[in-house]
Amino acid sequence: MRSRRWTTFALTLPRPSSRRCFLGSSARGAASLAAVGILGDDESHATARATSYAEPRHHDVTLIASELDHELMPGVDVRAWGYNGSMPGPEIRVTEGDTVRVTLRNELPVPTTIHWHGLNVPNAMDGVAGLNQAPVEPGGAFVYEFVATPAGTRWYHSHTDPAFQVAMGLYGALIVEPRQPTAIYDREHTLLLAEWDSELTPAVAAGLERRGPRDATLRGGELGADLFLINGKMHGAIEPIRIAEGERVLIRLIHAGSIPHPVHVHGHSFKIVATDGNPVPEVAQLTKDTVLIGPAERYDFSLLGDNPGVWMVHCHIEHHMANGMMTTLWYDGAEPTGPFAMFSGSDHPSPGPVDAHHSDPSPTTATPTPQAGAGTTTAISVVDDRFEPRTLSVPTDTTVAWVNDGGNWHSIAAYDGSFESGKIQPGERFLHRFTAVGTFQYICKHHGMQGMMGSVTVEDVPA
Repeated sequence: MRSRRWTTFALTLPRPSSRRCFLGSSARGAASLAAVGILGDDESHATARATSYAEPRHHDVTLIASELDHELMPGVDVRAWGYNGSMPGPEIRVTEGDTVRVTLRNELPVPTTIHWHGLNVPNAMDGVAGLNQAPVEPGGAFVYEFVATPAGTRWYHSHTDPAFQVAMGLYGALIVEPRQPTAIYDREHTLLLAEWDSELTPAVAAGLERRGPRDATLRGGELGADLFLINGKMHGAIEPIRIAEGERVLIRLIHAGSIPHPVHVHGHSFKIVATDGNPVPEVAQLTKDTVLIGPAERYDFSLLGDNPGVWMVHCHIEHHMANGMMTTLWYDGAEPTGPFAMFSGSDHPSPGPVDAHHSDPSPTTATPTPQAGAGTTTAISVVDDRFEPRTLSVPTDTTVAWVNDGGNWHSIAAYDGSFESGKIQPGERFLHRFTAVGTFQYICKHHGMQGMMGSVTVEDVPA
């Protein structure tokens, strides 16, 4: 989620670790930079400003398409394709009527193009390979130039081999602010939804390898979906939607994937104020708590902060939520009311990996591979929403095996940092030998917000 701050800069430069927008000014428009809005890395409390500009401005943007390492969440790393070193690409934010000049540099091993979804660009700038332009070959470049219209929530994505290239991460948000704003919000957040296919690798997307065995069974070119992402992240790696009591926030929902998602906000209703970037008249604005968004669609909704707390926001297709597509609406100063609170203090408001709280600077990390150990061994079954048993008492010198008997990925991490697994896939196990007396609380880093926690009490009794 991204809240806005306003700043200036003189050059368009790639920033490999950031998803923020890359807006520069040409020599003929340098004075306009003071009004260009870009997203700061840690400005979660910034105020979204409605500003009008008398004269259109000119923006130069550089997008570099390349392969990159991407972390979906701690312990889950993938090879992706993206723009300017990030997946999704940087958010581009301009004002209606501005001239935008985008230079695409292709550092991928395959040709590519960019389509400006929802913008009324000249036909030759539409980015459809073959129909509107020749694809940009590896090592090549192409300049797109258009006037940003109409205003609203738009997005950009590859339109060369899009079934593979968009799924690999070649997409990003493009926000065209109205020249004469009619509404002011305290904060804005942009959420890009997508899926991730674990069998879709750069080699497959480049045509160097055949599809994986599960994808090969699908019909009509369909790809599988193993993980479900918001802003290129999953589970606790997704930043919370920040709000304060009394604030009105605008949430821009963009679907860059290929599977419909019903997005539900707990504890609140919201008003749909725009569809596909186009304003909805006030008399026609629906009040909802769940909105079903299809591929390529956009919904803007206005939400009033009138019910303080920490509330779940997720796809209501439950296995999509269980495999990543979930975050929180987090009020300033609020804490979870359930047991998850012990894993998410005010210094770590994003419910992410519990190793942020490690008291041991060098925790023992084991791989989900059986290891020999002294004493006895006992097992805890990891199913897709709980541990069985949830609480366990064992004597010292006992090895506990967490066995993934479910269908989803899971992970085990002790609150005190004394042990931590990597990703445990279905059928795998993680073992840890307990030699110290005490109660060790642990959490599934993938599903902690859904109550997936447990404890092992170690007693000073010979095994």
